[in-house]
Amino acid sequence: MNSFVFHEPKPHGTPDFPFEYFYIEKSHPRYHMSFHWHKEWEIIHVIKGVFTAYIDDVMFTVRPGDSLLVQGGMLHGGISDNCVYECFLFDLHGLYRNLDTVKPYLRPVYRKLILPDIYFPAGENTSIGYAISQLSEFCQRNELGKDVQVPLELIVYSSISQLFSVILTDKLYIPNQTNTAENTHKIDQLKAVLEYIEQNYASPLTLSDLASVANMNPSYFCRFFRSITHQSPMDYVNMYRIEKVAQLLHHSNQPTVDICMECGFNEYSNFIKVFKKYKGMTPKKYRES
Repeated sequence: MNSFVFHEPKPHGTPDFPFEYFYIEKSHPRYHMSFHWHKEWEIIHVIKGVFTAYIDDVMFTVRPGDSLLVQGGMLHGGISDNCVYECFLFDLHGLYRNLDTVKPYLRPVYRKLILPDIYFPAGENTSIGYAISQLSEFCQRNELGKDVQVPLELIVYSSISQLFSVILTDKLYIPNQTNTAENTHKIDQLKAVLEYIEQNYASPLTLSDLASVANMNPSYFCRFFRSITHQSPMDYVNMYRIEKVAQLLHHSNQPTVDICMECGFNEYSNFIKVFKKYKGMTPKKYRES
């Protein structure tokens, strides 16, 4: 299965078919979704449990059957509570690059003149629910290598076309008047801090280091960071380090103590404590699972 990073500069899928699917359950290295952003749009669909998502400073509690539509460039992350969820990433412009008859309808979306709704509760709009459930079913079957008579590409185009058709027809959007310069600057400041963490998580990091990246004093920076991520800066650093540890436990045979040091933990006993806090088990049990 695939995993996420803070800023995902690489394209998802291929130039001809810019679409990628992720199935996330508890053993996945990125079970708790670190804050990140990418140019692609993303559908997050919850299958089981509860997923608490934060998208550009707004919180959503997502339950089974609910879906989120995240616009490209939006900062987003989330915490899973005994949750199984899936993510569909797609380059909206790239998918319809060669379909000139479709472009006029999607142009207001491309240019961000309108902002589609983000949260789609289960059962509220049957057409959107059907489109996402079809996408889910065929992506899961394709991921598991099961026989699928209809090519995945057709299902993706059909489902995403239906999704945006309903959004535009039923006017499930608002004019883009909320993206103020102040809000944009705030999100950009946080993105700069997250990129700094991504690049320096293996080194000692202090609150003052992170605050200086945002050009804030440490006290104000703590309040600023928590207001968006709902975590303290250093708790978030630890969570990011643990996600990196989980990836290495999942994909390598390195000794756990070496992975611990490689990911920025200087004390092994403290590392075990922090790992159990975020993963609910020891690194040894996680690797075995």
